[in-house]
This record gives sequence, structure tokens and C-alpha cells, in this order.
Amino acid sequence: MDDAWSPEFPVDRDLAARLIGEQFPQLDTDTLTTLGVGWEHRVWRCEHVAFRFPQRRACLRSGLDGANALARLAPLLPLATPEPLLTGAPTGDYPGNFVGYRWIDGELPARLPLSLDDRARAALPLAAFARALHGVSAARARSWGLTLEGERGSMSERARRGRGRAEDLRRTAFTDLADRAAQAMAAPPPECTPSERRVVHGDLHAGQVLFDRDHTLVGVIDWDSLALGDPAFDLIMASSFIPPSARSEFWNAYGDRAAEARARHLALSYGLAILAQGVATGDGAIRDEAALSLENTLR
Repeated sequence: MDDAWSPEFPVDRDLAARLIGEQFPQLDTDTLTTLGVGWEHRVWRCEHVAFRFPQRRACLRSGLDGANALARLAPLLPLATPEPLLTGAPTGDYPGNFVGYRWIDGELPARLPLSLDDRARAALPLAAFARALHGVSAARARSWGLTLEGERGSMSERARRGRGRAEDLRRTAFTDLADRAAQAMAAPPPECTPSERRVVHGDLHAGQVLFDRDHTLVGVIDWDSLALGDPAFDLIMASSFIPPSARSEFWNAYGDRAAEARARHLALSYGLAILAQGVATGDGAIRDEAALSLENTLR
């Protein structure tokens, strides 16, 4: 493993407290707690606000660009989405914009003991959410400032990356699982056509959904990839999260299976990348959820 998961612009507690305290003195930075770190962002909570700090050059403006559109989109969706409240400006200590969103109560699947039944119960809410999101017209989305998503890598490129992730995971406990996933990506599906593009969250996997204490799906977070793009990026969980017994229920409720093959391909791609991240960073919860998602997708 290498240090590919190391941030370009790390935001530790001291820096987060300084940035928030200087720009939003009404908040008590003594309440600052870490919520998690991913490939692109680190998230800190301060009182009722969750601040997302971009940690890679390519996404220094991503939250700022999508905040206005998200505020308009949120009332149209059946699951809670973060309401943008505060926007932080770049400083001499940190080069990016950072956005503060209203806190949504809930836990990520990786932090909960979700059963197969819990995951199956999420099929209909997820389908209703995706159908509502993808039903927003492109013209309306453009009036909010949404644009076509940037280059995300072709299906063939994702297959190549999958083989690379499998190599990264050699001589770990996940060698066989990673090899099977990479082999399942060997024949990439056709690309998304312009006519298939929809308004998309663009990064919808198990690290972006929240469940309440009764293990009911309640919210979708991390909207930095909001754009007009391939709906398959929002349908990944139909393969990776929902058990096989409930998949037909999902697709019947969603109403369109045209992106199913791409969604499965992306589920394998994401699963391998997140598994590699979990192993590289020593995050056992993320690692185990990613392994579970790969096993589920391969069934």
C-alpha cells in the first residue's frame, strides 16, 4: 500500500477550530468533533453544523458550487438532505471554500449493526428517492446552476482501476474477494448516452446514507458531486447494499432498469476503492462495510 489516501490539504482539529472560530464566531468551537474523512473531504461538526472541508485541489470549490442547487432540490426529495447554512472563505492557512450544513441525526451503515432485513427495508425508500431525484427536469436543474458532471472515468477505465485495486489488496485478507470483483469487471457495460443523463447525487454509496436508531433510512449526505450525469452513480446501492431478495422490489419501484449493468459495474469499482482505503487507513468499519458490499454485489 502507498500513501495515495493522504490528503493534499489536511484539516486537523486545530485548523478546523481556527477557521470556524474566525469566520463564524457565533459557534462554540469547544463542541468540535470529527465525523469522518474520505478521499475528497474531512467533516467536522460544530454545534448543529457539519462542516465539509475539501482536502484535494480538484474539489476546493465543489461544495460552494452545489450549495444553491441543493437548497432548491432538497424540498423535492423524500429523504432528508443537508441544508447549506454557512460558507467559509479561503484563508492563508487553507486554500478552499468550506460549507456548513445543518446537522442530520443518523448513523452511517458502517457504524451500525444493520441486518439483512434492515437493508432490504431500505429498498423502497432508496428507489423512491432516486426516482424523485432523477425526475427533476434538466432545464430546471440548469436554472439552479447545475452543469454536466466532469470526467468520471469510462467503464473500461474503471475496470483497469479495479485490477489495480486488486493488486493493491494482494497479500491481505481480501485477496480472493478483490480478485473476484476485478474479474467481474472484465467486460465493461456500454457507456451512458447523453439522452440517459439525469440530475444525480453522483456519489451514492453506503458512506453517504444515514439510518436512525430503529435502522430506518432517513437521509442522504455528501452532495458535492451534484450535477447532470449518469444515473448509475445513484443506483450503485441496488447491487452493493440491497440484498438480492429485495433487488426486484427496488427496480420495480424505480421503474427503469436501463442503467442496471453500469450500476453493478460501478458498485464493484467503488467497493474495491473503498476497501483499499479502509485497509490503507486502518479503518475497520469502512473496510468491513466495503467487503460486505462487494460480496453482496457478486451474489
